[in-house]
Amino acid sequence: MLTVCSGNLCRSPQAEQLLRARIPAAFGRTEIPALEISSAGTKAFDDDPMDRLAATEAMRLGIAEPRAHRARRLREPHVAQADLVLGMGREHRAAASSLVPSAVRRSFTLVEFARILEALANGSVAASIAPLGADGFAAFMRRVVEAAVTVRGLMPTPEAPDALDVEDPYRLEPDVYRRSADAVDALVASIASDLRVLADGR
Repeated sequence: MLTVCSGNLCRSPQAEQLLRARIPAAFGRTEIPALEISSAGTKAFDDDPMDRLAATEAMRLGIAEPRAHRARRLREPHVAQADLVLGMGREHRAAASSLVPSAVRRSFTLVEFARILEALANGSVAASIAPLGADGFAAFMRRVVEAAVTVRGLMPTPEAPDALDVEDPYRLEPDVYRRSADAVDALVASIASDLRVLADGR
């Protein structure tokens, strides 16, 4: 799983860190070895530290050492190796697909993917997903992504296109950092909860 924003300083590292924590927690675990999550930025400078205010928000949300993060520029191998790409905005989803055209199928915005999983979990869109089984978590996630690809076109189109984006707080006021981080956390929590529902076959 790859999360993408612009500088890889605020939104995508928060999403990476929160997904790494929230998904195992939803399954009653501290980690899931098959769950590999990384992040990158379309305009990032390699090895830049996480933005200070973004790291503070991540700590508030329960991440122990967010400042250990180091930025990296989005490159073709990052996209090619990811089973799922989650852009913080539509431009990040597009950037991943431009590097690896075949990745267009498995690239979503974080908002978009959360909405699709919610619809799959509550049955408002029909798709058959075999629950988590003996073939393991990675195989289960591939089934989820394939189902998300299948039903994407059935989802209602937001009236405002930017409703699919997470607000970029970079160099703005602290309240924008708080609002953006809370949005990322709520979306990640929704994804984790709905994955558990789908894994249980409900």
